[in-house]
Amino acid sequence: MDLPRFVSMVTTETIWFAKAATLDDTFEAVCKTVRFPGPRLEMPEPGESREVTVAEMIVRFGQFAYDSCENARDHLYLNSWCAGSSESIAMWKLFGAGEYGVAMKSSARRYQEAAKFDVDAKTHCQFGRVKYHEDLESADEIVRDYTHGTIPASSKLWGETLALGFHKRAAYSFENEWRAALYQDHRPDISDVTVSFDLPALVEEVLVNPWAKSFFFDTVAGVMGKFELDLPLRRSSLLDRPPFKAGREA
Repeated sequence: MDLPRFVSMVTTETIWFAKAATLDDTFEAVCKTVRFPGPRLEMPEPGESREVTVAEMIVRFGQFAYDSCENARDHLYLNSWCAGSSESIAMWKLFGAGEYGVAMKSSARRYQEAAKFDVDAKTHCQFGRVKYHEDLESADEIVRDYTHGTIPASSKLWGETLALGFHKRAAYSFENEWRAALYQDHRPDISDVTVSFDLPALVEEVLVNPWAKSFFFDTVAGVMGKFELDLPLRRSSLLDRPPFKAGREA
């Protein structure tokens, strides 16, 4: 992340989740839904008293399930990390803000233990690795068909909607993402939300961009000291010279 994002995280003790619909990848959380047959049934007006048949209720549940998945991009907020045992020079170049980038090292266990969600994490959150598809448009995992069979109850439906946030095109496989997906009610004017975290529990280590100058390292150290974030801090060693002398074997 860039320095402003890091400062915001440290000062507010929150992590940023972006709405899927606002991300550059227009296929984020995309869903291929099959529309429920027949005309849409509107809910009764407030105060209106009339009988609703079982058949009508089934159609309405189907419509609700369809709408939830069809509009998943507006309901899902995502926070992504690069998974792996080593750093990625590509990720530093893309997201490291030139010489002024910072990275955090954590783990899936630390993340889930440190998060302080305002919603029920069992029903409104999902965590895991992203699956990359050579042909996402033909992937069964993004198809939702509620024209027949059992229509899921609300908590299971939220889970099916959340699962859409974990499938991407193979063009993005270099990101090797682990992410958290958060389901929220439709909020047209809100492009991101923040979630509170116990930062010392979340962060194992803070790294400074391998191209960073000494003053920037000191700046990051000063920010951490100011807000008493007592965590290991080091410069990325990806650009360090090899510890051995290069040469040919005898």
